[in-house]
Amino acid sequence: MSTLRKSFLSIACVTALAVVCSGGEASAFDWSIFIDPDDHQFDTSALLARGGFVPIPVIITEPAVEGGFGIVGQFINSALGPGGQGARTMVGLAATGNDSKAGGVMRTGQFLEGSARYQLAFGGADITLPIFPFGLSRSVDYNNTVYGGIAAARFQLGESKFWAGPRLTYRHSKISLGGSDEQTDLGVQVRGLINDLVDASQYISLGASLHYDTRNNPVSPTDGVNAVLKFDRYDDAWGSDADFNNISATVASFTEFGDAWSLGILTEYDATDGDAPFTFAPSVGLRGVQYGRYSGDAALTAEIELRRQITPRWAGLIFGGYGETYVDDSRLYDAEQGIWTWGAGFRYRIARKMGIDAGLDVAKGPEDTIFYIQFGHAWMRQMD
Repeated sequence: MSTLRKSFLSIACVTALAVVCSGGEASAFDWSIFIDPDDHQFDTSALLARGGFVPIPVIITEPAVEGGFGIVGQFINSALGPGGQGARTMVGLAATGNDSKAGGVMRTGQFLEGSARYQLAFGGADITLPIFPFGLSRSVDYNNTVYGGIAAARFQLGESKFWAGPRLTYRHSKISLGGSDEQTDLGVQVRGLINDLVDASQYISLGASLHYDTRNNPVSPTDGVNAVLKFDRYDDAWGSDADFNNISATVASFTEFGDAWSLGILTEYDATDGDAPFTFAPSVGLRGVQYGRYSGDAALTAEIELRRQITPRWAGLIFGGYGETYVDDSRLYDAEQGIWTWGAGFRYRIARKMGIDAGLDVAKGPEDTIFYIQFGHAWMRQMD
C-alpha cells in the first residue's frame, strides 16, 4: 500500500482556479479578495460570500484507489455562514491512481422558509476496489460499474432541533473481479460467493431519516451535537433485485472548554441484513484504516479528537480511534476486533468569517500510515 503524495498548499489552488473561472480578465481581478482586512492573512471568506461559481480541487489520499485528483465546482446561491444552510449545486469529477473514474452532481437547499431541507444527487463511477475476504490480509480487486441517485427531504419538528423526512435511493451496478485476481485460488473462492452479482443489478430503497443538530458550525464544528439515524428498505415490491435493510446511527459530539480547547467524540454503527450484496457491507471508517479493509454485516467506528487553538488562525489536534466488525450471515467476511488507530494534524482557518478550517492529518492504523487533506472537519462524511 503506497503512501500518497499530497500537500496542504494544494488547497490554495482554489485561488488560481477561481480567478480563471470566475469570468473577467486576470489583470482586472482584485487579488485583495483573498486577504482578510482584519489580520491581513490568506482567507477565502470574501470569495465564498460572493457566491457564484467556486471550483475546489480535491486531492484524494485513499489508499484503496491509490490516490488521485478531482475537481468540485460549486455554484453557491447564498453564503454559507455559521449554522447556515446555503443553497448549493455541486458538480464533481475525479480520477484515481488505479484508473477508477467517477463524476456526479448534487443539489442541496431549503424551502418552506427554512423549515425544510432537501438533497438531490446523481452520479456514476467505474471504480476498482479491494475486498479482504475470510479475515485475510490479502485482497482481491473487484470492479464496479455503477450509477445511481438519491432524493431526500427533512422537515423541522416544531421549533425543536430535530428534523425528519423520507429518502429514496437508486443504484444500478455491474460487478466483475479484477483480471489477474479472477484466476487465483482466492479469486475463484470469492467469485463463487458473489456469482449472483456479476450481471447488471439494480437496488432501490425507500427509507427515512431522523436528525438532531446543535452544532455551532456545519462545516468545522467545535461545539454542539450532530446525530443522524437512517433506515433504508430495499425490496422487490418497488423494483429492487435484492431484499434487505440498511440502518446507520451516528452521533458526533463537540464540547468547548477553556479558551482554546475542544473535544470531539464520534460513534457510528452501520448494519445490513437479508440479501445485502457485499458492495453494501458496512466497514470501519477510521482515519488510518484503508476503505473497506474491515467489513462485515455490521461495523462499529468510534473516534475521539482533542483540538487546541494555538492562534486565531492555526490549531493543532490529536486523535485516536477504535473499530470492530460483526458477522452473522456473511460467508465472505470474518468478524474483526481490536482495530486501533491514532494520529495528529493541524488546521488553518481558511474562511474566518464562516469558521471553516482546512488542514492535514497523519494517521497510523494496524497496517499503514495514511495522510489526509481535510477541508472542514474530518467527520464531514459521517455528519449530515
